[in-house]
Amino acid sequence: MPAPRPQPEPRVRSPIHLVLSRDGSRAYVANHTASSISLVDLRSRRVIDEIPVGERPAHLALSPDERALYVTCLWDRRVDVVDLAQRRVVRSFSTGLEPYGCVLSPDGSRLFVVNAISDTVSTIDASTGRTLRETAVGRQPRYAAPAGPRLLVANGLSRDVSILDDSGRVVETRDLGRASILRQIACSPDGRWAFVAHLLSHDEQVTSQIERGWIHSNGFSVLDLSRPGHRVTLLLDRLLDGAANPWGLVLSDRRMYVTLAGVHEVAIVDVPGVLRLVSETAPDGVKPLQEDVEILARRGLARRVSAGGLGPRGLALSPAGEIVVSNHFSDTVTILDAETGALRATIPLGPPVEPTLHRRGEILFNDARLCHQRWFSCASCHQEDATVDGLNWDLLNDGAGNAKNAKSLHDIHDTPPAMWTQVREDMDAAVAAGQRFGGFLPDPENHRALMAFLNDPPRAPNPYPRLARGERAFDKAGCGFCHPAPTFTDRKLHDIGTANATDLHREFDTPSLRECYRTAPYVHDGRAKTLRDVFTTHDKDGLHGGWTLLSPEEFEDLLRYLMSL
Repeated sequence: MPAPRPQPEPRVRSPIHLVLSRDGSRAYVANHTASSISLVDLRSRRVIDEIPVGERPAHLALSPDERALYVTCLWDRRVDVVDLAQRRVVRSFSTGLEPYGCVLSPDGSRLFVVNAISDTVSTIDASTGRTLRETAVGRQPRYAAPAGPRLLVANGLSRDVSILDDSGRVVETRDLGRASILRQIACSPDGRWAFVAHLLSHDEQVTSQIERGWIHSNGFSVLDLSRPGHRVTLLLDRLLDGAANPWGLVLSDRRMYVTLAGVHEVAIVDVPGVLRLVSETAPDGVKPLQEDVEILARRGLARRVSAGGLGPRGLALSPAGEIVVSNHFSDTVTILDAETGALRATIPLGPPVEPTLHRRGEILFNDARLCHQRWFSCASCHQEDATVDGLNWDLLNDGAGNAKNAKSLHDIHDTPPAMWTQVREDMDAAVAAGQRFGGFLPDPENHRALMAFLNDPPRAPNPYPRLARGERAFDKAGCGFCHPAPTFTDRKLHDIGTANATDLHREFDTPSLRECYRTAPYVHDGRAKTLRDVFTTHDKDGLHGGWTLLSPEEFEDLLRYLMSL
């Protein structure tokens, strides 16, 4: 066994996920912003090594023989295989776009990789790295879990779970109602029950009340896999205290543990009690139950404890009766008593690093303490990367009754005015309004930090190549008149015939085309699921530029060019 290496250098690590050895003696931690894996000895409570891997590791899977660790590298479009005896990457497998979650088949022969931007699951031969199958699932999938011979995939932005059979075919898409930003999914050992962590977003109504979870509430859904279409959603909030941003989820026979990333807590849930409640819920009781923000607390089926750090995301259950938590913004692993939730230990993953202004802004963006009663954070509508949730919201900033698609915040700093009807003159005004939306007046220091973060949010490398003939099609269609480089917006209002019966306006902001490969759905009300739909389905009159002048080949070039911006 190699000797322990020197103490890691001062840098931000942002642990996002972890797995444990079978005996619970060791944790392997994915350091998202440091592109490394920390090896943690849980008995001595210290880091014993750090292994470089590809850019933005997101998820880990440990082989059954515990000799290999599979690491999804989000921004490198690959899975790295770490030989744990040698403590180095020995192989890499190509995947789809932005591989996030991964899970091994029980015998370790196949690796299932969830590709967030490809909207697919790759089935990969774990010994050769050869892709055996690519299965289309929902939008921006993040996590998967085996359920007997089936594979369940939590689709982050399409409000559903894809259920695949052992041949890799989608046999059911299970609707989760008003669920949004789905995160980790887990299944009971018998393969009957699935549990998935998510927000519950009330985008069906105006955003006039924060209290009692009437914009966002937070919890999980339980799926009886023996009953097609079955789903019951339960909330982890309390009447006057939200449980913002559920993320990681792990099951034991008696309990479920859920990290609440926005409030820096872990929920401890009575699984037998929850299953009794779910089993006694008739179909007409599902909707009232998912709107009862104190159901689990009132029945004594859930309690919440401090995670011991900021931004808990991944967690694992140790055979020693401990919960091991990765705290994204504290750069720590904390160990909690699985029975009581008491903090047993805090393990720093490196020397302390003074947060930069940008880092403080990122922490605040994900922190529900900036919201009245902690119901949501900025990330509840824009994800942790400041992009989109795929939903239409009626924000009351330009009248009621005209809900509009949540925009990505990635280009708000250099494309003023902001919002679809340009009601905010610039990023400064928009960020201040966002803080007021949470129920508080803008704090000057918080505002400055949020501005720094949104001026340079995390931006994944665009995976699509830019082709000269696509640019020629862009110019021929006259797209550059309203979408000129380099910002690809003229920052003006235009009527392109997309106003609907409920809209109070006919003209809408020209959105920047940068990163449009990841910001679907499109148009101000999200009616277009794909860029192709923007034109062929929702612009029958040819009001949206001169795309009708293009040949079929040129039109395909145009679509590829747009994806590359």
